[in-house]
Amino acid sequence: MCRTSLANDDRDAGSSDHSTIPWGNLMRVRHHHPSNRRAPMRIGALVAALALTLAACGDTDDALDEPDADGTEDTGDMDDMDDMDEEAGYDFDAQSGSASFANLADGDTVTSPVMVEMAWDGVDIEPAGEPAVGEAHLHIMRDIPCVDAGEIIPGPSEETAEEGYIHFGDGSTQGELELEPGTYELCIQLADGVHRAFGDTETISITVE
Repeated sequence: MCRTSLANDDRDAGSSDHSTIPWGNLMRVRHHHPSNRRAPMRIGALVAALALTLAACGDTDDALDEPDADGTEDTGDMDDMDDMDEEAGYDFDAQSGSASFANLADGDTVTSPVMVEMAWDGVDIEPAGEPAVGEAHLHIMRDIPCVDAGEIIPGPSEETAEEGYIHFGDGSTQGELELEPGTYELCIQLADGVHRAFGDTETISITVE
């Protein structure tokens, strides 16, 4: 059996930057070969056994680590999530709703920090957590498109926030964006408790002076 180490994020429902679902990220394990040459036959046998083990694991590891067309790794998370939905009696396909900007319109010129007030319809806004039909939280994507329905919105983490995925996992419906002068495209999107996107979105362009 091939073993893979999993690293889980901690959930902090009180912070929109760190409201996370515990889900594993695949970690590579480095094998350090011993430098002791006093028993070359034994070491040779160990290396041969290791080679056979790695060969047996290779197909599985390649399947886990092979990037999709968009550069992300296919780890089978969606299949696992479908199984968890079924066990929990949660019907993701029943989710519907929409998100929009309440105080910003396409073409607006604003100053930083940019106050963003969000509007929604068809759901109750709740912190990220156990998914339930009719509940969602909000996300804003900065200079990147909203994700396809059914896909997991990357993050939340400092790295994904820098990439433009801004989570409001604490259930917030407004916030301030610190933006340098320039033109930005913003997309607002709903997601369920495990950051799985759904519903109608709105995309606008704003200019920060």
